[in-house]
Amino acid sequence: MKATRSLGVLALVLILCMALICPPASAHRVIVRGQVNEIQIRAYFGGGSADPMAYADVEIYAIKNGQEELYKTGETDENGMFYFAPKIGVFEYRAVVEATGHRGEEWVNLTEGAGITEAEQEEAEEEAGLPLAQMIAGFGYLIGLAGIAMILTARKMKKRYENK
Repeated sequence: MKATRSLGVLALVLILCMALICPPASAHRVIVRGQVNEIQIRAYFGGGSADPMAYADVEIYAIKNGQEELYKTGETDENGMFYFAPKIGVFEYRAVVEATGHRGEEWVNLTEGAGITEAEQEEAEEEAGLPLAQMIAGFGYLIGLAGIAMILTARKMKKRYENK
């Protein structure tokens, strides 16, 4: 009976430790690519899945002379895409995408080249897999601690039965 209770307490402690140790996951990323006549926004959830943020709310802010004003609002399509034409004389924008509590922001400067390069995108996708590896490593660490606790409990129980 005590062994079952000890294992239950141990399981509860492990679950609480996992909840405290696991870092908050990156919910999404916003990728913005720009062209001269159209700026394309691709919004998707991060964490390695890259599922599109379908029908997410989009706000585009035009930034001119340090002043920011709301330029366009809209919604992404089923693939998480949103397109807009740049405003004449404005070369810097801030895109805000929000859906079901997830939010992403991205700045676009057309004079510096909008968006990210393919190499940067590949690097970002590789980094998205990193939290999963950290979670697996943390879980392995906790399993190891649980194993050590079980060994110590078994030794203690063995000594009790030998002394009886």
